[in-house]
Amino acid sequence: MSRHRKLETERLVLRPLEESDAERIIEFMGEKDVTQYLLFFGYPINEDQVRQWLKNVLGAQPEHCAYWAITLRKTGKLIGVLSLTMDNYHHKTEMGYWSAKEYWGKGYMTEAAWRAIEYSFDELKLHRVELTHMVANKGSQRVAEKLGYQVEGCWREGHHKDGSYKDVKIYGMLRVDYERAKRKRQIQTN
Repeated sequence: MSRHRKLETERLVLRPLEESDAERIIEFMGEKDVTQYLLFFGYPINEDQVRQWLKNVLGAQPEHCAYWAITLRKTGKLIGVLSLTMDNYHHKTEMGYWSAKEYWGKGYMTEAAWRAIEYSFDELKLHRVELTHMVANKGSQRVAEKLGYQVEGCWREGHHKDGSYKDVKIYGMLRVDYERAKRKRQIQTN
């Protein structure tokens, strides 16, 4: 069982992934638009690969990583996955996320990611949260910008995917950036 607890937002519940989530993950990752920017899955999706990935995730040590199913609060439907890969020595984590295409552009990922950022800084007491995405992934770029991440650079041809090398944008959020983003969000909600 993960030491990482369930996280909640106004519209979402982030709960630890379960083996029973495999079918739903396979379902929404069956769309090319969803898998095109994921480094570890190709298109068409290989169901055995997804099941093996989930088995590895569930067997991972919680001090190394946390994976949550992003679910709708009202229905419990799994709409995406969010992860934190820990680097406890350096007091930081790398965030990753993806969701079913039908939920893009509705603010769900920004909401889920912000809750994971709060958890990282307020409860895990980390100093830094990192995020990377392929430069072509404009959806992840918008989420990173809304959250208050700072662009730190680009790994030119940093990842190999579908037979070619892809540029990868690098973001970081320090505790000071988090405090600034939190104040900004509080002002916007008042």
